[in-house]
Amino acid sequence: MVDEQAGVTVTGVGSVRVPTTEAAVRVRIESRQPQPGAALRDAGAAVTKAFEVLRAVGIPDADVRTEAVSVSPHKVWSEETEQIRGYDAQQTVRVRVTDLSLLDRLLGELVDAGGAALQIDDVSLSGEATESALAEARQEAVEHAHAKATDYARLTGRALGRAESVVELGGVLRPPLPRGRAMMAAAAPMPVAQGEDSSTISVQIHWSFK
Repeated sequence: MVDEQAGVTVTGVGSVRVPTTEAAVRVRIESRQPQPGAALRDAGAAVTKAFEVLRAVGIPDADVRTEAVSVSPHKVWSEETEQIRGYDAQQTVRVRVTDLSLLDRLLGELVDAGGAALQIDDVSLSGEATESALAEARQEAVEHAHAKATDYARLTGRALGRAESVVELGGVLRPPLPRGRAMMAAAAPMPVAQGEDSSTISVQIHWSFK
């Protein structure tokens, strides 16, 4: 027998746009010298300069974190043998920038201070949705699910009843889109657009049939 209380389960999706509010900058500092101690000291001096720049720009120490430190031989193949041609010392640092107006100055001064020893591996901007923004996304997700459930009920010759269960499947923060004003002046060496993120919420809802 067919269960007359059976219904339909659908998924709804809602999204809201979120302005970016902070940046994560990954900086890599490395040095190659004939001896490992010399490589480590040389890289350490460049790291010290980078830390001084961060403090001068106004980045709190709590927002600066060393991710990795390494010293390894630089090996090359010569005459069918592997030979050591110096040593590489490296430190990777992640910097959290909560005031995006500082980003242009930070990048420029880091490059100036670090020279050839410093590389900026990545700059990623992100934003966090407020509770009111998430509430809008949930409402949109429920309305989307309701519209789909209504269609299924109509197509199967049934009348949609009440929602019996709701499960939030989670949110997704999409990569920032290239929108928004440029934060640096036109003459700056590396303009960065603030842009926006998109926060998405999915819900799964079961409706009974009347």
